[in-house]
Amino acid sequence: MRKKFKVILFITFISLCIWIIWSTNVDMSNTLLIRKNNYIFMHKNIMNPSQTTLKPFLAIIVMSYVGHVELRSAHRRVMPAELLKSMNAIRIFLLAKIPPNEKYITQDAVENEHAVYGDILQGSFVENYRNLTYKHLMGLNWASNVCRPTYILKVDDDIVFNLESTYKFISKLGVKENLLMGYMLNNTKPRRNKQNKWYVTQDEYVWNDYPPYLSGWYYITTSDVAMRLCEESLYIPPFWIDDIYITGILSKAIGVSLRNVPENYWLEYYELLECCLTDMINKFIRCDFVVGPNGGRNNLIVEFNQALSHCDQWKNCTARPKERLLKDVCVVNRERNIFSDGQGEIKLLKL
Repeated sequence: MRKKFKVILFITFISLCIWIIWSTNVDMSNTLLIRKNNYIFMHKNIMNPSQTTLKPFLAIIVMSYVGHVELRSAHRRVMPAELLKSMNAIRIFLLAKIPPNEKYITQDAVENEHAVYGDILQGSFVENYRNLTYKHLMGLNWASNVCRPTYILKVDDDIVFNLESTYKFISKLGVKENLLMGYMLNNTKPRRNKQNKWYVTQDEYVWNDYPPYLSGWYYITTSDVAMRLCEESLYIPPFWIDDIYITGILSKAIGVSLRNVPENYWLEYYELLECCLTDMINKFIRCDFVVGPNGGRNNLIVEFNQALSHCDQWKNCTARPKERLLKDVCVVNRERNIFSDGQGEIKLLKL
């Protein structure tokens, strides 16, 4: 009798375990289905690039506000289709739906732009600063699943960068797995001041520190990492500051270590880029930095790349003297950082 009772108890226990596992899997499947439906922005788009190069060496995804027609034009002039093709590269601009308060552009204008260039990926969500995470994930998802390049370069449309220098740098990396490289930010904290542009409530982010992350201005990754980041986003609720969420929170979750670009690769402030460009034009001192913000000057990416092109074409530029570093001759008088709201004041010193 006792033996029979033990057998019944054992069968009951096994059945209970099977039921728990089954119900857990069902709940998980239902949860994932709900999240996938909520994340329809990743694959249901208003507009898709008309010409897709499969497995190029490099895919450049440019985060662009729908009304930034001049900035997109500047990028296309600096990096025309012929140049991209010569590097086995492709570029797309990431847009969203026109917001109700936008007065200066229409959907017809966006469609006409796309008809000419075929390089727009437009999401089904509305343009909003708090929707940048959706736009960012949409771009990574498209690049890693549709285009499938060896490398992905994510940039913002108001960032100045040199494609030739970027291409040479990436070509020498030789690293195709777990690559997530850019300008790393450490020890940053949520801004709890309501007047700050980056104000975050305790409900939005409960911890007191952000994980290390890369500036969304410009970073390099691979299709494999991009795909894993998008997949992980199904399990971790989105956070509206996109670079912290994607290159910080999600990268930590998938176990990818961040890598910093070289020291002389990046200019944090527009004023430094302006000084570097001025010296290149007036004093023929080559500006070897690759990335910097445009400070609201839509055409600066054109001016910067033209000056570099003249240096290479005419071979009349010299390297900057080591004893006269850019940060020493171009002084930003007001202390600030990449995460602040302040405007700097500069003074260009004579060499």
